Parts: sequence; C-alpha cells; structure tokens
Amino acid sequence: GTLILRRLCILLDAERVYRELSTILEGEADLDFASVMVQALNLILLNSSELAELRALIKQSLSNPSGRDLFNALYSSWCHSPMATISLCLLA
Repeated sequence: GTLILRRLCILLDAERVYRELSTILEGEADLDFASVMVQALNLILLNSSELAELRALIKQSLSNPSGRDLFNALYSSWCHSPMATISLCLLA
C-alpha cells in the first residue's frame, strides 16, 4: 500500500492525491477503516521523501493561502485519528 501511494504521488501530483483521498475519507461510514487509513496517510506524509514539497506547503499554511487551503482539506479527514491530527497541526 505505501509503495503504491508513493508512486501515485509521484505520477499524479501529491497534493491532488492527498486532497482526493481526504475527501473520500471525510465521508467514510466505517470509522475504524477511516482511522487506519488516515494513520497510514499521515505516516507516509511525514516520512516519505516524495512528499517533501507537500510538507513544505503545509508548513506555509499560516502565510500561504494555498497551504492554508490544503491544511483545511486534510484536517477534516485527519480528525478520524487524534494523533494524526496533532502531527498535522505540529507540521503546520
């Protein structure tokens, strides 16, 4: 799963992939599944070299409207996992 997601981020633009997955997970009825997926996405976001630009954009969320929009898009689904939410906030 991790390798597939990392390749998708390279081929399709990481921001687009994460926005789409976040939108899907936001409306997911199976909360346990959503929590596990958010934890996995968060781990990949924090550790993958392919997502360095995405991390940099999130870090600029206070001063960059694009970064703020991305943070808001991720935050709503990241709330399925408290630790993922905290790490997203610390990243920003």
